[in-house]
Amino acid sequence: MSEPCNRADLANCDRDAILQRAAIQPFGFLLAASPDWRIVRASANLGEFLGVDYEDILGQPLSGIIMSRTLHTIRNRLTVLRGADMVERLSGIAFAEGGPIFDVALHFSGDDVVIEAEASQAGSQGGSTISLRAMMMRLDQAQTLEDFFREGARLARGITGFDRVLVHRFDEGGSGEVVAEAARPAIGSFLGFRYPAPDIPVLARTLHLRNPYRIIADVEAAPVPILPERDEHDSAIDLSLSILRSVSPSQIEYLKNMGVAASLSIPIVTDGMLWGLFTCHHYSARLPSFERRSTVEIFAQMFASRLQTRECRLALKFETKARQIVERLFTAVAGNTGLLDDPAWLAEALAGAVPADGIGVSINGRTALTGLAPSQEQFSTLIDVLNRNAPGHVFTTDHIAEFSPGAETNGDVAGLLVIPISRLPRDYVVFFRQEILRTAHWAGDPHRPGEYGPNAESLTPRGSFNTWSELARGRALQFSKAECSIAETIRMALEAFAARQGR
Repeated sequence: MSEPCNRADLANCDRDAILQRAAIQPFGFLLAASPDWRIVRASANLGEFLGVDYEDILGQPLSGIIMSRTLHTIRNRLTVLRGADMVERLSGIAFAEGGPIFDVALHFSGDDVVIEAEASQAGSQGGSTISLRAMMMRLDQAQTLEDFFREGARLARGITGFDRVLVHRFDEGGSGEVVAEAARPAIGSFLGFRYPAPDIPVLARTLHLRNPYRIIADVEAAPVPILPERDEHDSAIDLSLSILRSVSPSQIEYLKNMGVAASLSIPIVTDGMLWGLFTCHHYSARLPSFERRSTVEIFAQMFASRLQTRECRLALKFETKARQIVERLFTAVAGNTGLLDDPAWLAEALAGAVPADGIGVSINGRTALTGLAPSQEQFSTLIDVLNRNAPGHVFTTDHIAEFSPGAETNGDVAGLLVIPISRLPRDYVVFFRQEILRTAHWAGDPHRPGEYGPNAESLTPRGSFNTWSELARGRALQFSKAECSIAETIRMALEAFAARQGR
């Protein structure tokens, strides 16, 4: 039995389990061959699939268990694996004349060829009921980003047949949020669920970037060892690109504590970065066919491409709108520089330039506050702190208490973007954002099992949400680079106008 892992140790526990344990899930088998095509490793369940014991074939030529026609096909396919992290797949091939049909995945682990195979399910689950082209058309018809996410979840569920499909989005700090969901009736909802970055350790995120998907067919299945565990150089096999790779004990316990029996995760990658994941849950063991997994892999790539296009369009739309606001401001000030002495006018003129919950303006000791903002007294204290500490350029923080304890406002306002608009003593425009917890809503674990594992307090969605809540307390949504760029444009222009007035 594995030792219990507390939440702080999850990353280390998973790293040990992934990198040190040479084992696979039992729905397939694994062979590793040296450059001279001799078998150097095999999974212990080889007899269940090929009728030969792994001990009898170690050191033997691969041609002893794979017929020449199939071996020739494998060699040809390996020639296309010219880059790192490449996996080639073959469907419907036999290792022996008249033998069972397998679906196969090929990759390199160092100099060795790794062959993973599973019984072919070709035709047993049927094909997708909708073409990829039609799926893309449905995505393109989504009016908003929320609609786009929701449609993506529905389509992914239609391909995979899982009970629930979630769309996860990661923020800049690595914390995750479920932004869309498609599920069968009467199993509750994870929509709005949030969790801290360590719940998906750095190593796991790296593996998601390197692999087209991660399948866990049955959380109750016992892992199958790969033997020998160490080669003649005392090295373990690298299973980073393995489809069959066994699952860390902490992840198994987390899924069990959710009542989930099988899962499938597909990365959503934009601009080379892990934007998020499609996560599929099933409440009984489930192994989608090779075909369905390949289809959802392609779907996720096309979804990510369209997502990136949409996000670029939204960013351009935001920048265009913000710059129009700034241009109107400049035109008004150019015609009447006295407007810069009116903090209320400036607050109204800049509304919408940067997404925020409130604005504060301080000019020559006069202030104006709109929206969700601190009190006049708190704002004055904040201005004093800014004059002592803030640099002469745009400054942001998502946690006012970290910036300066003396600058704390109240439990509602947590983040700020500061635009200095004059020389010392400075005048300021400050955009405020509320504590992110005020916008987080999740009803709680929708599908709880009868009993939990030994790490129930941490390895559950409720434990994740509570940990995230503690980390998010007093914090706001970070201001983006595009928003800071707009703010810097405002700063340079208003400082130039202020300089003309001798401020």
